[in-house]
Amino acid sequence: MAYSNKIAEMLATAAEVDKVELAHFLANNLDQGEHAKDSAFVRQIVAAFDRFAAPKGKERF
Repeated sequence: MAYSNKIAEMLATAAEVDKVELAHFLANNLDQGEHAKDSAFVRQIVAAFDRFAAPKGKERF
């Protein structure tokens, strides 16, 4: 797998639990509104991590 940066590489190898924990941290600290408590918003963040971490040409949508 060819990665363009270390963040993508780390996200690609991270456990789902770790990505969810990071997503909750980001949701709670970046958005102080209703989104911070919304599980759908957290799932969107985790999905964005997965798309970002996918090797070029293998993006998942």
